[in-house]
Amino acid sequence: MAMNRRSFLKGSSAFAFSASIMGCSSDDENIEEPPVVEPPIEVPPEEGIPDGVYHTTCPRNCGDRCSLMVTTKDDVAISITGDTTHPVTAGTPCVKGHAYLQSVYSPDRIQQPMKRVGPRGPGASFEPISWDEAYSAIAGRLNEIINTHGGNSIIPYSYSGYSGISAGSGPNRFFNRIGSRNLQRNICASAGYSGMSSILGEFSGPSPEDYVNTKCFVSWGTNEQATNIHHLKFINEARDKGAKILVVNPARTPLASQADIWLQPTPGTDATLVVGISKVLIEEGLHDTNFIEAHTQDYDALVARLEEFTHEQIEQETGVSTSEYQAFARAYAGAECAMIRIGYGLQRTLNGGRMVKAIPTLAALTGNIGKVGAGVVYLNTQAGGMFDWAYCNAPHLTPEDAVRDTVNMNEIGRSLLPEDYQHEDGQIGPLAFGEPCDPIKAMIVYSSNPMAIAPNTDLIEKGLMRDDLFLVGIDLFQTDTMDYVDYLLPTSSFMEQSNLIDSYHCYYSKHSAQAIMPLYESKPDTVIFNELAKAMGFEDAEFNESIDEILRNTWKGNISYDALLEQKWDSPIVPYPFRKDYDFPTPSGKIEFKDTSGKYFDPEKFNPVIDTGTPESDAADNKGMTDAEKAREFRLISPAHPKLSNSQWANVKYIAGTLPQHTVYIHPLDAGSKGINEGDQVTLTASRYGNPSVQIQYVARVEPMTPVGTLFVWKNAWKKLNDNGSNTAVNQLANCDLTDMNNCSTFHSTRVDIALA
Repeated sequence: MAMNRRSFLKGSSAFAFSASIMGCSSDDENIEEPPVVEPPIEVPPEEGIPDGVYHTTCPRNCGDRCSLMVTTKDDVAISITGDTTHPVTAGTPCVKGHAYLQSVYSPDRIQQPMKRVGPRGPGASFEPISWDEAYSAIAGRLNEIINTHGGNSIIPYSYSGYSGISAGSGPNRFFNRIGSRNLQRNICASAGYSGMSSILGEFSGPSPEDYVNTKCFVSWGTNEQATNIHHLKFINEARDKGAKILVVNPARTPLASQADIWLQPTPGTDATLVVGISKVLIEEGLHDTNFIEAHTQDYDALVARLEEFTHEQIEQETGVSTSEYQAFARAYAGAECAMIRIGYGLQRTLNGGRMVKAIPTLAALTGNIGKVGAGVVYLNTQAGGMFDWAYCNAPHLTPEDAVRDTVNMNEIGRSLLPEDYQHEDGQIGPLAFGEPCDPIKAMIVYSSNPMAIAPNTDLIEKGLMRDDLFLVGIDLFQTDTMDYVDYLLPTSSFMEQSNLIDSYHCYYSKHSAQAIMPLYESKPDTVIFNELAKAMGFEDAEFNESIDEILRNTWKGNISYDALLEQKWDSPIVPYPFRKDYDFPTPSGKIEFKDTSGKYFDPEKFNPVIDTGTPESDAADNKGMTDAEKAREFRLISPAHPKLSNSQWANVKYIAGTLPQHTVYIHPLDAGSKGINEGDQVTLTASRYGNPSVQIQYVARVEPMTPVGTLFVWKNAWKKLNDNGSNTAVNQLANCDLTDMNNCSTFHSTRVDIALA
């Protein structure tokens, strides 16, 4: 059923009533909600969906993955609240969750398939076509490309616009079937995966629900308000019971402002800071010698490495005084149990893996692993073990003779370049991992917006403007990226389809019920790819499965799928406390202060104990910046904003106008030296691969968000939403180089100059 004016207006008064200044949330005292439908009914689309209250799950790239209750009337969602029974959500969505109804019912949603008529790029024009016309044209062009260049010439580009099984199963099956090029989706946290694993053998850790038991909580390089707001209640409960709160972050986060101790290191120097804290732990006898002897390896190598540094050197390099990190070491070691949460922003630098590798050293020295309220938390993937990913993705569909190369999503700009593009080092044409690669002839973008979220967007634009590149976009909105596509297809929101979603911090896998019918002519991604597969002539049974059939057959939790529909979520069985048996998945079975496996990084290139190289100190061929980059005056960091999830919600009413999306924060001392005042238009200039001088225009805000010498911008802004008319945004400045470990993004290895516009 398509959304029509009559069905929308029947629920519009209730919808308008539920709107608040923070978005759209219900007022329980004034809205009488219909009874809960228990369990959510799997209804064939032609029968419609009964009014009720449906348990849904937010599918965005946030470890909280909130359980949300959507109330519907006459097939219109009229309110959305948090599930009061869920231990993490606890009845309260974040501000983005409150604004979901504005997003779902936005007048800016793409309402029907469209074909571009005219030039690509900003201001592109599109005309509506039917689904049959769209499928026929897209399938015909893709088959032609496959017949001429092979499936390896086609690539997907997706990430976390919509997560879960229902969003990923259809696309993954489709691209396996055509034998497409693989996309390495390492934009978020992959350097930290390797950094953690090189010392602990894993990157999973205790559940955040164990924070309440800690006596010392360390927030290292993260902003819980923006990325895991529901964790704050666990942290606050621990604080109420006497826990100390320690923060390490170059940015002044809300938790930093409330912390007992806040260390504000120069960006990129976290490993050196760990050296300083570790020296204090050993020099003052604060380390746990029994734990070290029983459960660690190469302690002598660590001691020898620490002796190479003086406190004066550490203070100079990090910008943190010796007395400050001494106080930190004493508070951390003096607690009965201590928990460290490592964020993802700090590892999005050229030395990111090495910095994350260093941090668990503190837990190992003090025995803060394997007991209640203690451990190191990076990214918990235990809940994902409740899904049969092979069934979901159907890799067996891949043709036996398929040759499938790989492109890293951070380097998509290099890989999309024209075949005659001249690189600075003399190479010609598209590249992948620094080597020539076959040209990409077609790209399908879904669940992502690379022109906002990927680095070096000017380089990406060179590829997107190629006349010989066939582009298909699937989205809710006409984002910056969608302005370049040949065909634009409307997807459905999370309320308009069922799903299974795994949390990646707390240990929950959840069912998400379809609450309303797809609006307008939109379709879920899996339906779109299944129907496109049929248009291309594929007769595989996998493309006839409904979303609910896929979900049922993918589920392999502790309870049946029918029980999951009633219970709403399930949890994997994880021993508590985490690693209580001290059976670390390392080669030695112990925590390894020194990694010489060669599995995660080159021990001949980087120090295998703690490597303190930074983007500014290392040579360019050793994961450092180029000389041109080092010559720029300021380091630029671009963290997440609480009201955005990557580039999502940037265009949604009650969000778009409430945050400074195109603003640069500058320390008052730096502003004074540059003659910059609050509200001035400024130009930020960087040296980028393929462009020695790229500039953006932002508004200055004079505020000490960061140390002197560091600028701060909110990440992933849309170019088209920059209201100064410059059509510029921050990721034009970010480089597409990869990290020291596991090919992650390096957004925060960006140096810029700033001047009045």
